[in-house]
Amino acid sequence: MYKNYKLKEQIQDSKDNIFYYNYMLTFSLCPYIRHHFIKLKELEIEKLKKLIIKKRTEDTFKNISLKRQKELTLEELSNYNGEGGRPAYVAVNGIVYDVSVNPAWGGGTHYGLYSGKNLTGEFSGCHMGNVGVLNSLPKIGTIKK
Repeated sequence: MYKNYKLKEQIQDSKDNIFYYNYMLTFSLCPYIRHHFIKLKELEIEKLKKLIIKKRTEDTFKNISLKRQKELTLEELSNYNGEGGRPAYVAVNGIVYDVSVNPAWGGGTHYGLYSGKNLTGEFSGCHMGNVGVLNSLPKIGTIKK
């Protein structure tokens, strides 16, 4: 919740900055100052585009309920090991996450760990159960019991 609020705040700040740069462009007579505000505005527009894409992505993943997501067995999970162009999934505390979008999991491996497995024990040992690390990853589904 806080993360989403902070993102909304960043988007509003970016919009405010663009408005300010437009205002300054209107009243600046010096071509060098105008050029400066044009560049600032362009940078702020690019930043705003990235923030909006990030917000849309978060909203999309937030609205996917676990009921509509996949329910995988451990055997099915082993097929998602990141090899041969397949996605890389890992299970932690019964929830399956897509780690193929995370640069730290390049090629389906991460510090000697391999995707396609239940890594609850390894995650707890390394991250001390801090599930905040997982919040940025797309949730694919759950493990069948």
